[in-house]
Amino acid sequence: MRILLCLASAAGGIGTHVADLAASLSRAGHEVQVATDPDTRARFGLPGEAPLTVGAVKDLARGADVVHAHGFRAGLVAATVVGGPALVISLHNPIRGRGASPRRLAGEVAARAVIRRADLVTGASSDLVDDARALGARRAELAPVPSPRVPGLLATDRVAWRRAQRTDVLTAHGLEPAQPVVLTIARVAPQKGIDVLAAAAEQARGQWVLVGPGQDHLSQRGALHLVGESRDVRPWLLAADVLVVPSEWEARALVVQEAMAAGTPVVARRVGGLPDLVDGVGLLVDGPQAEAAGPIARAVAATLEHPRRAAEAAERARERARGWDGLDENATRWTLRYSAVQT
Repeated sequence: MRILLCLASAAGGIGTHVADLAASLSRAGHEVQVATDPDTRARFGLPGEAPLTVGAVKDLARGADVVHAHGFRAGLVAATVVGGPALVISLHNPIRGRGASPRRLAGEVAARAVIRRADLVTGASSDLVDDARALGARRAELAPVPSPRVPGLLATDRVAWRRAQRTDVLTAHGLEPAQPVVLTIARVAPQKGIDVLAAAAEQARGQWVLVGPGQDHLSQRGALHLVGESRDVRPWLLAADVLVVPSEWEARALVVQEAMAAGTPVVARRVGGLPDLVDGVGLLVDGPQAEAAGPIARAVAATLEHPRRAAEAAERARERARGWDGLDENATRWTLRYSAVQT
């Protein structure tokens, strides 16, 4: 099968997912091309040279069996030019804003036109599937995005790893091994709730650590330790005593999947697709984003003050993670979807 993947500029999980999907589909014997911008291509090692432009996508689509656009911006380009191949659009973020402003309403008109053009729309979380249906998708379904780190973390003996390596990881960053580590892994962006995280860090014990890109322009945030980007976050996930996700919205966040596989307790806001992942195996914080710091701090305190209960929940989370698809299984599911929309 000849598959054209389309991706707008990306710096996080969407780029990782497209790179993994392209590699898995290629291993399965399919011919895969990726249209994206040069920086995104270089960052994630994506194959091909074509930019995400109307002209380039139009040319490549002539020889494709399926055009699969990831994200609404890529979907907008693909929907404009695709005439023959089946069109699949995967939503990884919400595409409808809040309120009833003219800009929001105009955007919804455009969104409806794009979504209705697709033969299949998938959502990375159930709320995105609901949005696609509300916008008039002819066919919409859930398509979870797997993390490539999950199998390795599931295979790691957490207790043995922490005994052997935790001290070295923490002391290398000026942290105290005897104190609990409250970890957030996120790029610095408004959606990620870094201000909420910093406020929560002032209200609860432990060493609160932020790992991720974009910290060069972030001023020191009180009790929050800024350690910058890490090429491999697995040691951080295993060294941490709790992972905190203060985001305004997430789908099935890769880092939450990874924490669950690592056996690290999770505290997250009840937004997007996080309840689908965490409900029953972690702590979910309700309420508006502006008031989330206090509830997050209390949830972290409850996790640290009741380690046995937290460990039991984390083991249930790890067991849940064992049932997820790996990258090759995910590619097989996508091949079946592609075949279905061609008929």
